[in-house]
Amino acid sequence: MSEDKTTERNAGKQQPTRKGKQTYTKRNEDFMFRLTKELNENDKLADDKKEEALKETKARLLEGQLKGETAKQIYGTPTDRVKEIIEGPKKAPVETKYWMKALDNGMVFFMIFALMFGIMMIFQPKSITSEPGPAGITAMLAISIIGGACAPFLTDRLQPTSSKKERRSIWRTIGMATGMILVWMVAYMAFSSLPQSLNPVLPFEAYLAIAVIMFVVRMWFKRRYHVTGGFM
Repeated sequence: MSEDKTTERNAGKQQPTRKGKQTYTKRNEDFMFRLTKELNENDKLADDKKEEALKETKARLLEGQLKGETAKQIYGTPTDRVKEIIEGPKKAPVETKYWMKALDNGMVFFMIFALMFGIMMIFQPKSITSEPGPAGITAMLAISIIGGACAPFLTDRLQPTSSKKERRSIWRTIGMATGMILVWMVAYMAFSSLPQSLNPVLPFEAYLAIAVIMFVVRMWFKRRYHVTGGFM
């Protein structure tokens, strides 16, 4: 009698569907049924691509079952899987290299200086032409390049990190920030003291044109190389 009851209880449990030596759980079987239906209703993929995607999905689900992973954990919903099949797997984020960050920040500085001094040339032309200082094109370009080269060290150090091994010392960060600022200030004063023959002042139209050109070039550069971060 007890043996019959045990048999009844087991019959009521969710049984996996057999596929050769491996089995599908009912949920994964339902996932595959819905996925197949959605793929068949979709006209964006050729039949051979659909078959290939279904084979790949089945193999991945069976592999995941051995590790206790569900279809939802692996792919989300069938609709999510169809979207992934059509669009392809998500691309890993492109690493922003140091030279990209330096160039991006340098263009920001150059754009800001050009816009600022262009506006100042409109309202106070005599004060700038008499003592060019950082408003001279040579100084402005050199200061922007050096500032752009120093900035990534600061922004990288200030990026938050959850890893204990990568946590940075606050005093080391402050020391590095102070050092970078001092380097930039020395460069600022040194190039600002250049004579006007080596550091000419351009008309305000040229400065405003430089600001616009830098803005456009920087937007193209960020999209082209997927540059992230920076000051702006």
